[in-house]
Amino acid sequence: MKYNFTPKQNLTFYLSKTGNLFHKLYKTPERKPGISVMIHVKNEEDWIGLSLQSLKSFADEVVIVDNGSTDRTVEEVKKIQPQLPYNIKLKQNPAGSMCEISNQALSLTTYRWVVRWGGDFIAFTTGSRNISKLRNYLLSLNRNNFYVIYPLLFNFSYDLFHLRKNKELHSENYIHTFHPLLKYEHKKIFVTLKVPFFFNVKRVLKIHFVHIGFVKPIEQLLERYFRHPWDKKEIRDEYPRMIDFIKAKAKEMWDTDKLKDIIQKIFDEQKLFIYKYDKEKYGDYPELLKPVLKNQPFKILYRNGKPYTRSDIPEFSEEKIDKSSELYQK
Repeated sequence: MKYNFTPKQNLTFYLSKTGNLFHKLYKTPERKPGISVMIHVKNEEDWIGLSLQSLKSFADEVVIVDNGSTDRTVEEVKKIQPQLPYNIKLKQNPAGSMCEISNQALSLTTYRWVVRWGGDFIAFTTGSRNISKLRNYLLSLNRNNFYVIYPLLFNFSYDLFHLRKNKELHSENYIHTFHPLLKYEHKKIFVTLKVPFFFNVKRVLKIHFVHIGFVKPIEQLLERYFRHPWDKKEIRDEYPRMIDFIKAKAKEMWDTDKLKDIIQKIFDEQKLFIYKYDKEKYGDYPELLKPVLKNQPFKILYRNGKPYTRSDIPEFSEEKIDKSSELYQK
């Protein structure tokens, strides 16, 4: 499938061909052959069960670090755990930053291959996109070399029937072999994996898993939209509770501090870029998602042939937000 990598990704890809010539100067870590999956989770009760189930034919172990979930995420992990063939390591780090948690999870992995997964990633488990084929590919690569892999996936937007134009496809360095020099670090507002220059960069252009993305409850959409501007020390000092920052910022932007109006404004910004998922273009859904399609928790509603809101927005009230959620505290 065609995907336009960023200039930086292209530069990294081509430079790795030269840098990889030096890989023999670096000792290969003594790790078991196989695949460790690492997941940072917070409030992923809706999707974590399906996500873990979809890894049955792929992972040898899954490391999960929970960042202080206030929903049933941890309970869902423990519920599905007896049904899974791989080992799960579940750790708690409610106060950790994304960078700290990523490095913690990486340090807990024990297999040669490491995959950064999301609690809302769902893998294909049947057909030509079966994630077991990705496993076979990874394990077939030279054991004496070092690799970082950019897989391709697509992102759903607001429900499972829509994508976002120009951002429907996505690719990051989600997969790599382990080496002690690997480290996650902050780059501006994002967390990125610092990869040694001697790693061989490869790309997998067949989609083996999907990202649920914005198919989340309203409070999570609010948090995600305002997360980065709030995640600055001076802003947090002024607004220890995210909910207060949201209302102040929205009053400035849209002249309203009512959460129901704010989430509709966010949707109005995005709906111009939303278009229907095309199975002819992107193929069928992952098998595990098909039962969910019949009874989606959220659905985009249309008026005059255009999306105008999501089914849960008209029913939303401020009482819906859990007082213990991160929207209410530092």
